[in-house]
Amino acid sequence: MAIEPVYVGGLPSAEAAAIRRAADRGVWERLHPGAYVLRSEWTSASAAQRHRVLVTSYLRSHPATVVVSDRSAVAMHRLPWIGEFGSRVFVTDPDRDRGQVKPTVQRRGSGGRVPASIVVDDVLVGSLAETAVDVALHEHPWRAIVVLDAVLRRGISKADLRAVLRERGTKGRARAVVLIEVADGSSESAGESITRWGAHVLGAPTPVLQQEFPRDEVLYDRVDLWYPEQGVVVEFDGRAKYEGGAAESLWDEKRREDRLRRRRGVIGLVRVTWRDAMPAGQLPRLLNDGGIPLHDDWPSAWRVAAQRALR
Repeated sequence: MAIEPVYVGGLPSAEAAAIRRAADRGVWERLHPGAYVLRSEWTSASAAQRHRVLVTSYLRSHPATVVVSDRSAVAMHRLPWIGEFGSRVFVTDPDRDRGQVKPTVQRRGSGGRVPASIVVDDVLVGSLAETAVDVALHEHPWRAIVVLDAVLRRGISKADLRAVLRERGTKGRARAVVLIEVADGSSESAGESITRWGAHVLGAPTPVLQQEFPRDEVLYDRVDLWYPEQGVVVEFDGRAKYEGGAAESLWDEKRREDRLRRRRGVIGLVRVTWRDAMPAGQLPRLLNDGGIPLHDDWPSAWRVAAQRALR
C-alpha cells in the first residue's frame, strides 16, 4: 500500500487550513511540519511502511548532503527488523563533527566522511554495508545480527563489512567485530538469526546451518541449526509455518520431526520460540536440557543480555 503525504506548503491557504483543522480532529496524521497523511492510511500501514514515509517526507525539505542511515536505512532497504522503527529519522551528516538528537531526527556527524550510498525511493541511503555497520555499532545485538545476516544473504561479504568498519571510530567496535564474525548469510529468518546469536552468547558450539537430511532419492528435511558433535537439531518455531491450514501444517511438522528423530546420529531435537530466543528467555534451559554444552559463566552472560531491553 502506497501512502502519499500531502504537503500544505504548496496548497492554497484555505485548503491548507482545512487540513490542519482536520488533523486536530484526528482525520490526518502530522508527520513533520507541513506534511500530513490520512490517519486511516497511516494506521493500516506496517511499521516499515510508516517509517519509509517519515524518511522521504523529512528528506524532502532538508539538505541533500545528509545520508539516511541506521534503522532508517534498514527500513528503506526493506531489511528485516525486530520491533518498531520509531518516529525519529536517522541520518549521517558529513558536515557535522558531532551528533545531534531532536524529536524528529537524529543526526550522526561523520566529520567529512561521506558514506557510500545509493538512491532509494528518491532519497540518498547508506549502502547495505554502511547500514549493517551502523546497526552493528549502535543497535541492540539481537537486532544487529538479523540485519547482518540479511545483508550477507544479499551478497555483501564480510570483507566489505570489515572495510567499512575500519573507517569508523572505536566506540562499539569490539562488539561489531564479534557480530560480523558470527553473522551468516545462510540464516533464512530473523528467528534463526537471534537463536544462533543467543546460543553464541551462551557459549554454545558453532552450529551447521540449513543441514539437509535426505528422506529419499529426491526429498530431504532441512533443519535450522545442527550440532553434529552432540547430535542435536535446533529448530526455530515461528507462527508462520503453522498458518494457513493449521491442522495439516501441524501434522506435516509432526511427521517431519518423527523422521528426524528416527535418523541415526540425531539424539535430540530442540524447538525454540520468539520468547525463548529473546534476552531473558528460556534459551539457556532449552539448549542445556537438549544436550548443547554452554560455557561455565553462561548465567552471567544471559543476565547481561537481559539488562538491555529492545526499544
